[in-house]
Amino acid sequence: MWCGRATAQNLLTDPSFENPALFTADGPPFVGSWEAFNGGAGTFSINDTLLPHSGARDAHLNITATDNSFAGFFQDVPVTAGVSYTYSGFHESLNLNPASYVTEVRFEWRNSGTNTEVSRSQITPIAGTQYTPFSLTFAAPAGADTARIVYAIQTFTDTGTLNTGDVFVDDLSVTRVPEPSTLMLAGLGGLALLRTRRRA
Repeated sequence: MWCGRATAQNLLTDPSFENPALFTADGPPFVGSWEAFNGGAGTFSINDTLLPHSGARDAHLNITATDNSFAGFFQDVPVTAGVSYTYSGFHESLNLNPASYVTEVRFEWRNSGTNTEVSRSQITPIAGTQYTPFSLTFAAPAGADTARIVYAIQTFTDTGTLNTGDVFVDDLSVTRVPEPSTLMLAGLGGLALLRTRRRA
């Protein structure tokens, strides 16, 4: 049972954005805190208290009627090549038209020794007008020892709409997917514990 809990540990620091001092735009290092970024007039990426999913704070991204712009945040976590990881969380949009912008949720697999990106694994979920979950699971590729955990919105895709996004993100998680042998050991440990309790 301990093995099951250990493998489910959240690798992110401040996954619910409760500490605004850990949401910065001051450059590296990117481990242990969130790095905000944005580009284009009428854009921002901030930590605020407007619409949290839980707790008191959230990450808030905005693009207001601006083409070819972006806003987002990321954090680096250590990974092991060949091992699968799940990145999940909740997001909500104040947009009545979700086609006004594009959401990008991704792992950027990196090599810390060469400070280069090996590859990326991405989904483009649509946030609802109430908090909805998103999740992606991918294996870290050969050569990667770090995953850059990114959430971003952008208006590079010409949708012919308002090019506006107002999105709140909260309660993120990055966990290592247990290997089948670890799950089997955890299950056997649980059965042994149940048998011991029944005998007692």
